[in-house]
Amino acid sequence: MTYKFLRSSAAALIASGSLAPVALAQTATELPPIEAREGSADAGATGERGSGVSVPRADIETGLASTADPLMLISRQPGVEVQSNGGIASLPILRGLADDRVGVLIDGQAITGYCPNHMNSATSYINAARVERIVVTPTLSPVSLGGDNIAGIISVESRAPEFSAGGIEYSGEVATRYRSVSNGVGASLQASLIGERFSLRYDAGWNKADNYKSGSGDEVRSSLFESYEHTLLLAAQPAEDVLLWVRLGRQGVPYEGFPNQRMDLTDNTSDSVQLHAEGPAGPGKLVAEAAWRQVDHEMNFLSDKGGTPTGGMPMITKGEDVSAKLSYDLETGAAGRVRLGAEVFQASMYDYWPAVAGSLMMSPLDYININDGERNRTALWAEWEANPAPHWSTLLGLRQERVEMDTGDVQPYSYMAMNMADAAAATAFNAQDRAREDDNLDVTAKAVWTPGKNTMIEFGAAQKTRSPNLYERYAWGRGSMTSSMTNFTGDGAGYVGDINLEPEVARSLAATLDWTDGADNGRALKVSAWASKVDDYIDADQIGVLMAGFPMLQFANHDAELFGFEAAGALPLAVTQTGALRLTGSLAWTRGENTGTGDNLYNIVPLKGLLALENRKGVWTQALEVELVGEKDEVNALRHELVTPGYGLLHLRAGGELGPFRIEAAVENLLDHEYDLPLGGIAFGDYKYGGRVGPFHQVAGPGRSFNLSVAYAF
Repeated sequence: MTYKFLRSSAAALIASGSLAPVALAQTATELPPIEAREGSADAGATGERGSGVSVPRADIETGLASTADPLMLISRQPGVEVQSNGGIASLPILRGLADDRVGVLIDGQAITGYCPNHMNSATSYINAARVERIVVTPTLSPVSLGGDNIAGIISVESRAPEFSAGGIEYSGEVATRYRSVSNGVGASLQASLIGERFSLRYDAGWNKADNYKSGSGDEVRSSLFESYEHTLLLAAQPAEDVLLWVRLGRQGVPYEGFPNQRMDLTDNTSDSVQLHAEGPAGPGKLVAEAAWRQVDHEMNFLSDKGGTPTGGMPMITKGEDVSAKLSYDLETGAAGRVRLGAEVFQASMYDYWPAVAGSLMMSPLDYININDGERNRTALWAEWEANPAPHWSTLLGLRQERVEMDTGDVQPYSYMAMNMADAAAATAFNAQDRAREDDNLDVTAKAVWTPGKNTMIEFGAAQKTRSPNLYERYAWGRGSMTSSMTNFTGDGAGYVGDINLEPEVARSLAATLDWTDGADNGRALKVSAWASKVDDYIDADQIGVLMAGFPMLQFANHDAELFGFEAAGALPLAVTQTGALRLTGSLAWTRGENTGTGDNLYNIVPLKGLLALENRKGVWTQALEVELVGEKDEVNALRHELVTPGYGLLHLRAGGELGPFRIEAAVENLLDHEYDLPLGGIAFGDYKYGGRVGPFHQVAGPGRSFNLSVAYAF
């Protein structure tokens, strides 16, 4: 009853509000940053020290000149990779584990991917210009941050509510951006009105880009996009330790091409409401949250893939997320700190493909792919942080989560001979009991030793569990065309679900040495090593062959192992009249294998490094960067993954402030080098635009781009 009420209340708020799209759109405000004590076990988890990474607003502003995709803002961090998708819908990879295996939170809230190609990834629902901070917590993430993942947590946060010291104040910022490689343009607006007890903030953002060009000068087909966002944050502080806020949002993507998929996004509209309350309760602090999101998603073909306004193959997905969280944080003196929590997350989906008039294959019935699919999670968790000895802190967390899934009967386009494979598959699917329940246990145990104020050693172990998503369990079509419509990886294959999939269980070990010399912008070194063994890893088995030789695969449980290391460091070189010169660098390497078949895991990035020579003087910074990526030759045979050559790129960056103006400029791929993206997938857009002739090739990386961002604060 509670969630029915929340749904109807949230829908009424949206319906009565003025949140329809306008020329400038979308932006979303995030939860307040996770607080952590320096040197504590959860300080490492939140990215202040230890294995985590925290990307602050200053670094985000530098990145905004070059991308509209929030995930790209952290793609330069060691251990963090980005799987190519759409222009604003890249998929995350943490230490070799991709997509749904990574827990992604937008202002503390998980978001379901309501698309058989995962075109509406969680980070596509926040405009990059609205991001205040991104915290990456790999492998040893605390259970309090969330479950249903095996890789760790990426938390994307917008600015917390602000209040004045006295009286009423207003402020804001307008910004515009340009990227030459795609003729990309963007604009954003933020305006705030605050008092001692109230806070009002409106954010809007808009981005648009054409197909980008590779180093050869050729267009990378189906890489164009347009997006917008609006959010309104209303907050109140009725007492010193009490905070209440509500955020209303509308996000839209009128179109977005996908270079490595058969389909494109032709509309994605989402309305959302988020509620938050926190304050003292007895000796501790109580936080309560609730959220609602509705998604209307459509796919078809854009012009590069032969799309027309009324033809093609329409595919429609309607989804709804409803969630609630309750947590209690208690300081217990010498015993340490205890956190307790409970969460509910309900996801429902209806995915159907309307019949196409005049088509023998795609009529006379609507193809029902997921019929009122439900994926509901209920969790209880407890966490204990302690300081058992001088210079030591520990964190132990347990999380028990139940995942309940079910879906209704399905149907093919027809039961005639042309659709016989799908007709037989639908009949078999409908005859099965499709309800499934998983009981998942997560454990995180880690310790931090700080022998001195400049050195931290973090080590620990974790067990994390993820249940299959709705498509992995319930995508049922076995026709050559229908199976190829389910694909999260851009590999050209078609995928069929398996109702009997087991949850993935990852057991991991990780350790990090974090050292600095204690000086601002001084010497620093961070080295991490990790290993994960994943039982029932959801890979695939081949069950057929599609057109052009692509495999038809069925999701299947296997066992897998992954291991790797990351290193990052900084070294001051000189201080002169022109500024402070500093060398920074990072290096990351990952290896992953299906231990049952001996095959390499798909989309494992090769050895990758980044070197930067930075010069800082006052508020101005300049940098020359060298990006080096090794050859990707350990490829996945099952999916016919392509080998990609190694490459090196040069980038120039500069930025600073002039009064109320902030300017960021960059020249990326300075030498206009032609290269393939190791995680780019098959260039299906190029293949279809070229008339389906010639061998397949990998999606090419962007050529030289002149980027500029100008913001004015008032």
